[in-house]
Amino acid sequence: MPRSIRTFRLVLTAIIMFSLSAANVYAGSNAGMAGAFLRMGLGARSLAMGDVGVAIPGDGFGIYYNPASLPFLEERTFLTSYNYLSLDRHLNFVGFATPLRPPSAQSGNPITAGLGVGWINAGTGDIDGRDTDGNPIGTFKNSENAFYFAFALRISDKIAIGFAPKVLYNSFPDLTSSESFSSTRLGFDAGLLINPMERLYLGVQARNINAQYRWDSTNIWGDDGTTATDKFPRVYRFGGTYLFDFGLLAAAEFETSDQQDNSIHAGIEYRYANFEPYEFSLRAGYNDADLAFGFGFVFSVWQLRGVIDYAYQIEDIPPYDSQVISFSLIF
Repeated sequence: MPRSIRTFRLVLTAIIMFSLSAANVYAGSNAGMAGAFLRMGLGARSLAMGDVGVAIPGDGFGIYYNPASLPFLEERTFLTSYNYLSLDRHLNFVGFATPLRPPSAQSGNPITAGLGVGWINAGTGDIDGRDTDGNPIGTFKNSENAFYFAFALRISDKIAIGFAPKVLYNSFPDLTSSESFSSTRLGFDAGLLINPMERLYLGVQARNINAQYRWDSTNIWGDDGTTATDKFPRVYRFGGTYLFDFGLLAAAEFETSDQQDNSIHAGIEYRYANFEPYEFSLRAGYNDADLAFGFGFVFSVWQLRGVIDYAYQIEDIPPYDSQVISFSLIF
């Protein structure tokens, strides 16, 4: 076998193993499986409450947690989030969500719908590459991406359904001066949100339907190449949220997957809104044996409302805990 192919294979194997070992830090018992970055949770508000979100109405991060929550939005929302992670990893999100209320031609009553788009980008860099003799040959990186297109319809006053196709793209660029390695596939999320009584919401989500990476190295290695499929674990979430009249929100969720992995998520948020136009929130949560806490701050700028959220996640896996900061603009 030519040395260039042996070197290429060694580099690719090292990068994949580094990425999977990094995934162990945040993916729990599903670590090492494809799509670990989509099991980290999203947004400082939800993460500070233990990674809950499947039954929270009117939150733009429902693009990820449950698209059926989008019709409960009151205004258009621009969303960003950044995770401070160890091992030179990163996880970023940018998105936009809006309610849709066109008039109904049949009854004259509004049809409530919701639309959201978002991009999750994760990866790691500065991976040390070496050839078969152990000589340094440079540094490499990996990038994983999920592009969400979410739509939901409120089919009655109490029930909404949502669907979120997502394009998955995983890339190992610049493995050599002329070679890269990537996979692009399509997956889906689907959700249901029910409001059976005032202040109570129940949600269900199926995540990563048909989600997978399919790798084909024959265009690089010729007859020595192979094809392989890495399937994402299909995740199911069931949860409830209750909004107390004194400003407390309590949420709890059960998560399972087709890999027999079960976890509990629970959290609370206390919102204090007596300082108009400002609003403060304190949060705490339990995320499958890990604890988290955080806060939120809402302020007004001209005709816009800005929201800053922060979460600190206490993790039992070193080297250190993670922090998340999110910023939303509501207009």
